[in-house]
Amino acid sequence: MRRGLLYFVLLCAAGSAAAEVPPLRVPVGEMVEGIACAADPSQSYTLYLPSGFTSERRWPVLLVFDPRGRSILAAELYREAADDYGWIIVSSNDTRSDGPMEPNIKALNALWPEVHTRLPADHRRIYAAGFSGGAAVAYVLATSTGEVAGIIACGGRFLEDPIAGSGAPIFSTAGDTDFNYREMIQTDEFMAHKGRSHRLVIFEGAHSWMPPAVAREGVEWLELMAMKRRLREPDPTLVESLYADGVTAAERLAAGGQEFEAAQRYREIEETYAGLRDTTVVRAQAESLEASPGYRRKQKEMKQARSFESRCQGERDRDMSALRFSENPPPAAQLARDFDIAELQRRAQASGPMASAAQRCLNGLYSGLSFYLPRDAVQEKRYSHAATSYELALMIRDDNPVIWYNLACVSALLTREELAMEALRQALDLGLSQPDLLATDSDLDTLRDREDFKELLASQSNIWR
Repeated sequence: MRRGLLYFVLLCAAGSAAAEVPPLRVPVGEMVEGIACAADPSQSYTLYLPSGFTSERRWPVLLVFDPRGRSILAAELYREAADDYGWIIVSSNDTRSDGPMEPNIKALNALWPEVHTRLPADHRRIYAAGFSGGAAVAYVLATSTGEVAGIIACGGRFLEDPIAGSGAPIFSTAGDTDFNYREMIQTDEFMAHKGRSHRLVIFEGAHSWMPPAVAREGVEWLELMAMKRRLREPDPTLVESLYADGVTAAERLAAGGQEFEAAQRYREIEETYAGLRDTTVVRAQAESLEASPGYRRKQKEMKQARSFESRCQGERDRDMSALRFSENPPPAAQLARDFDIAELQRRAQASGPMASAAQRCLNGLYSGLSFYLPRDAVQEKRYSHAATSYELALMIRDDNPVIWYNLACVSALLTREELAMEALRQALDLGLSQPDLLATDSDLDTLRDREDFKELLASQSNIWR
């Protein structure tokens, strides 16, 4: 990692001093896909120039990093806020998660000169936003350059060294059932401990990008941070408008009996607007709510849920490691008891903080069993471990055709033909998006002489035609 970061810094320095590159000429107010980077044409991005854009002035730039390079999907979340606040969006097609860092370093080395040579960027206000592994890319960019003015991190991991080294304000956000929820809580708490500007917003959902409304909150918060850090001119009208919106949201929470959430919101307002306007009223509101029985009850529930989730994660990691390194995996039914899948599902059906914690535990377990563990097992040709892992994942959630198809493949490789055929049928019934794989995937070769496989293949061939 250290070599990669040094390499990145050196290339950025070289790119900034390179021969002048002609500026881009693209439509304003439209998402323009597939723009090749001048420094490395193998790397590309989606560009959005906000309505009202002119090359006569310099604009804040938001670099967006999706963990699967879905540049349009990620950029669209910020389009409305970019229009309203005058931000350029540069969304990479090439950032990735769950693998080596090198592809991301390559993407950053191509994008950074792009911002400095082809766009009229306000170099004091270059921001980075990332989801999941894309949040790590944002941290790395900020740490490597020292020139990122703020980060919007969604559903990412807590990475102490890159976060500590970035020096940038961080707007943290995650879904309430995201398996990285605790990681984002840790990130926010770390920022608070270090005395650095921070904000945490939790939305309803699992491991995904935040809704556009939360993306907008992130942009607005960074606008306020820019005023506090004198990176832009103060705008008292905007300050008062956003302050009033925050107070209204807190009042609505309090009126709905959500004293804990309302108190948290008032405290966030107090911290955000300190130095921008008087915050005496919101401080008093927070103190009053923090003394209420409802606040204390929810605080206790949150503490219990956090303790449960921490214990659950420790047990999950232990059991996953035992499965990963076992010589022969036990039956899936036995492992389901070891993982307490039924109990977690029961808890998740309830309501409140404990139910959300149980759902996060299930989501984290599902992620490991449906992707990480079987991926490694298949690479090592430990197909029985992969099959068991997929079976366990399907006990948690049985509506994903890809997992059924993967189970069919490893079962066929193990010559468990009946299980493979049943898994194939399930995958197709659930709408497998590439049914033509049946005709070409060598993993299924052990099934090709079976009459029922031939019939299944023929039925799909009729659909393709």
